[in-house]
Amino acid sequence: MTSKKTTTKKPLRKKKNKKIAKKKTVVKKVSKIRKKKSLVSELDDRKSNKKRKKAAKKTSNKKSAPKSKPLGSFQRDKPVPEVAAKAGRLLSINSGASRWLWLTLLVVLFDQWTKSLIMDNFNEFDFVTILPYLDFMRVHNTGAAFSILSDASGWQRWMFITLGFGISGVILVWIKNLPTNGQALLASSLSLIMGGALGNVIDRILWGHVVDFIRVHYEQWYFPTFNIADSAITLGAVLLILDSVLHKES
Repeated sequence: MTSKKTTTKKPLRKKKNKKIAKKKTVVKKVSKIRKKKSLVSELDDRKSNKKRKKAAKKTSNKKSAPKSKPLGSFQRDKPVPEVAAKAGRLLSINSGASRWLWLTLLVVLFDQWTKSLIMDNFNEFDFVTILPYLDFMRVHNTGAAFSILSDASGWQRWMFITLGFGISGVILVWIKNLPTNGQALLASSLSLIMGGALGNVIDRILWGHVVDFIRVHYEQWYFPTFNIADSAITLGAVLLILDSVLHKES
């Protein structure tokens, strides 16, 4: 009987020893994994600290750098992106009055749309009577308003294109520098003038002349033929005069 008991106890001890050995190996593996993780986290912390130090140095260098010169004097030692960013800030339309520039776009689009309709449906000097005092007649004007310089040899085309772009540039800067509040009348008048100028400039670039089609008359009296761009310029000029009168009174 004693021999049987001893034989049954031995395999049980072996099983227990195997379990304990397995547990020890598992514990060792877990400890190794934890050590690796801690090392990786330490390395990550060191890298992040280095990056923070570099960023802090860059910001301190930027703060201690001397103030830049105005945009007019281009500095060769400055990187190109920095100069481009400054130019973009100067040209960005961020003034409150600049919200009226949608009016410029509306004038240009409406002017070009009406001219395209006239060019598609009328030959030059064809006309149709809309009202007893209003006709639509296609006329090509190589000069300025009221056909000024229309008999010139062609140089006036490029002069008027340059003049139109120059006026538009001046107006754009003017609108950008207007205060946010209290300048709605002035901003809208300038936007109308710029839209009219650009509408006629597009005609001169594409066709070499301006397409006029609105003719107002009374009995035998005929007003010079004009277009939507001319109307916008006239309305803008009237509003500009009104704004100056109101500011003088106030």
